[in-house]
Amino acid sequence: MNTHLLKGDTVALIASSDPLSPSDKIVVDSLVNILNSWGLITEISPLTYENDLGSFIQKAVVINHCFANKKIKAIFDISGGNMSNSLLPYLDYSLIKKNPKLFFGYSDLTAILNAIITCSDLQVELFQLKTIVWDKTGKQKELLYNLLFKGSNDLYAFDYSFVQGHAMAGIVVGGNIRCFLKLAGTRYLPNLKNKILFLESYGAERNLLFSNFHHLSQLSGFSDLAGIILGTFTQYEQTKPAENTAHLFLHSLPHYSKPLMKTNQIGHSKTSKCLFLGSSMHLTQ
Repeated sequence: MNTHLLKGDTVALIASSDPLSPSDKIVVDSLVNILNSWGLITEISPLTYENDLGSFIQKAVVINHCFANKKIKAIFDISGGNMSNSLLPYLDYSLIKKNPKLFFGYSDLTAILNAIITCSDLQVELFQLKTIVWDKTGKQKELLYNLLFKGSNDLYAFDYSFVQGHAMAGIVVGGNIRCFLKLAGTRYLPNLKNKILFLESYGAERNLLFSNFHHLSQLSGFSDLAGIILGTFTQYEQTKPAENTAHLFLHSLPHYSKPLMKTNQIGHSKTSKCLFLGSSMHLTQ
């Protein structure tokens, strides 16, 4: 898969989860202006602001079209919310596999990202394009530009610390914990054996996280994981120290004995780094 873009290439902005609101148009216009300033041609899905619940099949058609269209070199999903899992039965995974290209999304897009990993055997990017507008320092914009046009991997580099164990290696899957769990019991859930599972959350409080951790532990293959990376748990960590999330995880699942790692640089933040899902990763203390 070619991960480099050239001036004159076309990229697509789509919204596969909840529709964007009219107030989001300012951010979308800013995204288009930045991408155009990089010499890219931008196509915006006509369903970006579509609020009809019946549009989910058409949203899947948009993704299929973006992968099939040879002109489109990268796809950025700029939505989030709740509804992306409705598209899963309507994605053409064979077509997607035959037309690999950059696909970026985060939060609720966790369902689609992991389905593509599982059913199309492709690597995808856990990243929200809007951060290049949200981050007023310009650093996010610089990191993404260098990734797309210069082959720099700095957007993937993140700080971490081991809470349990000293190393982990495997293919990375996961994303938002609530949205990942939507795949439980479906054919779209990745095989967890020897995988590194990344987890983050925006709105969950203690009791819900406790429940989510136990739900995860009951998935087939959980005991065969290579390890777990905990990202940011935004609202929980606004009232608790960030390291408390790892303590909550181990308190919830006292029999978990595999490596556990914490990073505060991937999740729902204006400066979140990008995680290359479906790729192999080797991390050491």
